[in-house]
Amino acid sequence: MELVRVTLENWKTVKTLVASIFPVSYSEKFFVECLENDLSQTIIVNNEAIAFVSVKPENFGGDVLYVRSLGVHPLFRENGIGTRLIEFVEKKCEEHGLKIIMLHVQISNKTAIKFYESRGFRLHKLIPKYYQRCEPADAYVMLKNQ
Repeated sequence: MELVRVTLENWKTVKTLVASIFPVSYSEKFFVECLENDLSQTIIVNNEAIAFVSVKPENFGGDVLYVRSLGVHPLFRENGIGTRLIEFVEKKCEEHGLKIIMLHVQISNKTAIKFYESRGFRLHKLIPKYYQRCEPADAYVMLKNQ
């Protein structure tokens, strides 16, 4: 299983995966942006996306690599795939000369919070009502210094 770029050939299965594992809806614009560069990657097994990550350099009061989305299909968790996605994020952070990785996580997603903490991320702050169409709507900002 290898990480491959999100392309026109696989973006529909990526959209299906994303819709099935995240409580939020992503816009069509989000997926179009995923096709524009190598900062969005997926793992395909039997023509189905089983993992996805998308990052973007941002300026949030400092140069940051923002993790827009990262997830693994439940049937493929606990196999090191999430760690491979984080390693991709760390590599892109280094390639872009950035020092901080940032992401948002729903406060109720204890599994994800524990996963990120085990990979060196720390809780930075709480953002009330970050999510618009899911409960709880609050999110944590998590950071990792490179």
